[in-house]
Amino acid sequence: MMQGHGLTIAILDHQWRPRHARPMDEGWRGLIDCALADEARWLALIQRRRADCPALPRSADISLTRALARHLRALDLRLADHVIHAGPARFSFRTAGLL
Repeated sequence: MMQGHGLTIAILDHQWRPRHARPMDEGWRGLIDCALADEARWLALIQRRRADCPALPRSADISLTRALARHLRALDLRLADHVIHAGPARFSFRTAGLL
């Protein structure tokens, strides 16, 4: 993957402000350990694409978001949003009613 592009999980405080951000390539184990140690309840998925790509979600993005939200519930964690950034464009799953 290109540097500066990809998936990041943000661990949020109770007001949905980012406390920590971890690249997805570090693995789920470290992410979950960090979230649980921080007593986090909310996470956000942040996806960065090249500026020449659309910020609209693909079917794989929607599937990932739904699966992630479902699996996090079992750990008493919630997905606050999945935001796609592509250059100046931005798409929020929460704003679009997809969460």
